Amino acid sequence: MRSNDLLESFREDVSRALQNNLVCLLHHGSRAKGEARPDSDYDLVIITNQMDKELIKTLQIVFTKYPRFSFYLLTLDELKTMPKGHYLEFLYAKPLHGTLKMELPTKKEVISYVNYMRRETLSILRHTLILPHSKERKVRLVYYFLKQVYICLSYLAFSESGTLPSTRKQTIANFRKQKKERLGIRLLGILEDWESYKEDVASNPQPYLFMLEEFFRKLHIKQL
Repeated sequence: MRSNDLLESFREDVSRALQNNLVCLLHHGSRAKGEARPDSDYDLVIITNQMDKELIKTLQIVFTKYPRFSFYLLTLDELKTMPKGHYLEFLYAKPLHGTLKMELPTKKEVISYVNYMRRETLSILRHTLILPHSKERKVRLVYYFLKQVYICLSYLAFSESGTLPSTRKQTIANFRKQKKERLGIRLLGILEDWESYKEDVASNPQPYLFMLEEFFRKLHIKQL
């Protein structure tokens, strides 16, 4: 099934399942921005008025038909408690149902959120490097944290210019022009060309984890 048809089928199933409880359904992430690999997930945001056990069970049934779909599931009240910097993740999202009116975060709110992500990421990376973990888990974390590099750098670009780069290539170009974040650019290059790197990462993820730890440790965040 084509991507558009698959998304339309999902929209219909979620709308039918949640009815008036569904506030908004958004498609975001790499597929929405045209950066997806063939095996990339479909990333969705589901916003509801209320949440309970029956709603979760209903969505369990819906998602059995869509194994490559991942999502945020939030109520309107929960959305209001999210760090404002997180809102940037939904900036280029495509609405499938309803609309989501959100004010852009301030540059200070974005920097605060990047600092939070940086601390959390460093904690997990150091835990993974020091304590025993399976190679499979380490490989998964390499790919996950490469995406975190992208988020952090694109958000930093927003904090400096007020404009969020919409793609990895734009983010790379932004920092190349400024001659900054060279390790970050290198890591984004690995993410961009993942098919060429994934075999090497699978054989020995450790050097990539050390590169990621160094990036987040040295990430320059200019306070406002």
